[in-house]
Amino acid sequence: MEKVQSYDVVVVGGGAAGIAAAVGAAQAGAACLLVERNGSLGGQATNANVASYCGFFTHSNPPQQIVRGVGQQVLELLHELGAYDGYRLSSVQNAIVTLDEEALKYALDLLVQRYSGLKVLLHCRMISAQTSPDGSIQSIHCVDDEGTYEFRAKAFVDASGDGNLAHLAGAELRFGDGAGGGYLSTKMMRLDHVGLEAKFAPAVLEEAIQRAKADGFHRLTKESGIVFRTAPDTAYAILPSVAVPALDAETLTACEMNTRAQCQEYVAAFRKYLPGMEHCRLVSSGYKLGIRDTRHLVGEHILTAEEVLGAVKHPDTVARGAWPCEMHTDINRMADYLWVKDDGYYDIPLRCLKSRSTANLWGAGRLVSADAVAFASVRVMGIGFATGQAAGVAAAFLAAGRGTPVSEIQAELRRQGACI
Repeated sequence: MEKVQSYDVVVVGGGAAGIAAAVGAAQAGAACLLVERNGSLGGQATNANVASYCGFFTHSNPPQQIVRGVGQQVLELLHELGAYDGYRLSSVQNAIVTLDEEALKYALDLLVQRYSGLKVLLHCRMISAQTSPDGSIQSIHCVDDEGTYEFRAKAFVDASGDGNLAHLAGAELRFGDGAGGGYLSTKMMRLDHVGLEAKFAPAVLEEAIQRAKADGFHRLTKESGIVFRTAPDTAYAILPSVAVPALDAETLTACEMNTRAQCQEYVAAFRKYLPGMEHCRLVSSGYKLGIRDTRHLVGEHILTAEEVLGAVKHPDTVARGAWPCEMHTDINRMADYLWVKDDGYYDIPLRCLKSRSTANLWGAGRLVSADAVAFASVRVMGIGFATGQAAGVAAAFLAAGRGTPVSEIQAELRRQGACI
């Protein structure tokens, strides 16, 4: 027999945006449920080997931190565990937070356990959504290895990354760029036995990979990319790439197998052509593929490239973004970057988080309503903490019958330590 439970707010997806949404809602006084289908919180960071948080800082010198709130709580917990001592600069001088996957899993467990009004269910998969005649969501149906559940709520946040709740609820969505294209997805490689003398400048990588391709390594895609160390003998490589045109099991199976084969060939190429990598070993390719660009919520406002690149400010802002538009469109080349004006930040309006078609649905993280270029910035996990917290607070206000008064939501976010 199906079990029925009721909450004020239900959040689907336990990545950066979902965690922040759930904590934000709980801090605003809501009884909140966070549903995650995997065995740990963290999303791409703990399941897809995406070993850094991007988007906490501007590109200025020195970088300015523009995401705090729940994201700051995570950084502080990582620091207490000895796993964070400040940002590092990437090869293109972006300030990133490198991650220890196991420390992050534990830090996120500690974070959600702080709040008595927040319940977390791991290993719980959403399978359907029930809507009312006006299109608002009444409940979601989930399954675990013991049975099925109905979770009812007054407001919902889709932080699934792929718009799974919005899709099942029939909300208005766009797939990829809306014209049959979209950004490539990547299998992240964690390598050890990396020599101290190994160099990972893009030109060095490109020369090695082009030599490998010329010698018959036919599975390799990107000839240039990013490889960064997280320990003296450990590095992460952002190289094996694939287009993900759909989210059915058959398509995803082919994409996973394709990129795993690429990983093996990249390791062989590194050993042969990259000095210092003669004994490197593939430790992990992640539990799943690092997917960038699938379904997007269509919100009451669509954040535009002009707003992002022009560092535009909005009166109804609930979050900040500063990551450059990082566009992965060429399967053979490194990403292209477009930079925010004056190395500053742009505002993300509340309207970008609110579904245009579904009255009680909010989107966060990769679900923020944005055009294809703006999405290349707003999608990253650091910004996901900010948009998630805002979506959770807004959902809590709606569930409490307070509507969505922007000034009051902004005040609550500031009370919670967010940057607005």
